[in-house]
Amino acid sequence: MTAKIDETQHYDASPVEVFAMLSDPEFIDKKCLASGSMEASSQALEEDGVITLVSRRVLPAKLPSFAKRFVGETVTLTETQTWTPADSDGARTASFIVDFGNNPIAFHGDIALAAAGEGTAVTYRGNIKASVPLVGGKIEGIAAEWITKYATKEQQVGNEWLAG
Repeated sequence: MTAKIDETQHYDASPVEVFAMLSDPEFIDKKCLASGSMEASSQALEEDGVITLVSRRVLPAKLPSFAKRFVGETVTLTETQTWTPADSDGARTASFIVDFGNNPIAFHGDIALAAAGEGTAVTYRGNIKASVPLVGGKIEGIAAEWITKYATKEQQVGNEWLAG
């Protein structure tokens, strides 16, 4: 079984301003720490107009006991987003993959950033797969819940960042 993610964030700023925020390592670290990470680090790399964002975070494993035995007390993950160059309106797309180290879970998908009304919409679509017999579906459900909460917190931090 696979859990699907389809989350859209809305910001009252142009696509250029929103991407500048989303690709700023200071913002990335801030959103990670605000969402409960115990540690966070990030970097942005650019080559031929393609921007790659890599963030690493360590989170407490707030999991039921049946799942915690697979991951331990913390979860370390590395997220890599690879963004295309902007079009004339500032819209961009990206692919992403989240590496959970030795944990039996995978998360990957696509991101679309584009003008929406007087602001910008950022849509995340992805699939979560846990390779654990019998309880994989439950782990995927927990991960999907985490990701939804994380997206909500990211938008809150983003709105504050853009306002301030």
